[in-house]
Amino acid sequence: MLKQIFISICLFITSIAVADPGVGLVIDKSGNVFYSDLSQVWMMKPDGSKVVAVPNVHSHELYLDRNGQLFGEHLWYNGEKANTWGYYLWCRKPDGTIVKVKDSTEGFPEWYSFTRDDLGYMYYVEKGIPSYFWQVDSTGKEKTIIGTKSLSDIGRLHFSSKGVLYFPNKTDVYILQKADSVQLFIKDIGEKNPNDSTGGNSHSIMSIYSDNDGNLYIATGNVIKQVDKKKAVLTIYKSAGDWKPSACLIAPNGDFFVMEYNSTNEVRVNKISMAQRKQIAREHSFSVYFMPFILAAVLIIVVYFLFRKKK
Repeated sequence: MLKQIFISICLFITSIAVADPGVGLVIDKSGNVFYSDLSQVWMMKPDGSKVVAVPNVHSHELYLDRNGQLFGEHLWYNGEKANTWGYYLWCRKPDGTIVKVKDSTEGFPEWYSFTRDDLGYMYYVEKGIPSYFWQVDSTGKEKTIIGTKSLSDIGRLHFSSKGVLYFPNKTDVYILQKADSVQLFIKDIGEKNPNDSTGGNSHSIMSIYSDNDGNLYIATGNVIKQVDKKKAVLTIYKSAGDWKPSACLIAPNGDFFVMEYNSTNEVRVNKISMAQRKQIAREHSFSVYFMPFILAAVLIIVVYFLFRKKK
């Protein structure tokens, strides 16, 4: 009986992890990439080697401040009998020291967010009909409503370096700019989630990332889509086999990192160097801009000779 209960709990937790993999992926000033596999937080060094940065933590999101401090949560399930969750919040200092910033608490983190701006303000959504979007100071005491919208399936928030808040709702992406209302940014950018039997397409869009040029990167299905300022959409990455992307980032030197997960809860981070990105861009430009001209020229030549032959 105890064995069956243990197996049930493990299956339950596994199903949660598969449905909601980690999206924590950040890079520090030294080029170290931190990411979560829901069991620990790893640090990938610039040479590609990996070490465990924060052991034994179930963290979905990460935040790295300007001082190199890494923040995350540890979330756990208290079993079917209690049927409750618990968490604590942690911080990893630049020297590797790990401290709790909030002690163990029942439930899920409230009025606390890993979506922050350069000044440390947090951006938090109070879900409901309507949902309220808040700016919260680092202490959690000063709260300001910055927008409201009646949406039923809001995903994780992203705050860009341009001061714009983006978030997904089902397969759409919305935008909230300063002194403006919540607006639809782009519709049906997310891939339909075949595993969502409710029809709500929860986690259709796993995460959103933006670069300094104003481009958005959408991790959805088994691809990453880039949306430029003119809302032109381009698929720039496709995971192989059973893998799916959950997050991405661009390093200051232009290297592109993609975090992926699979159905057995494995997690990996792939790096595409700036040199590789330039080569891919050249190949793409050739196929998009030059190949049509070449094909058109070949077609004209063929038609010309066919016409001459008939004469």
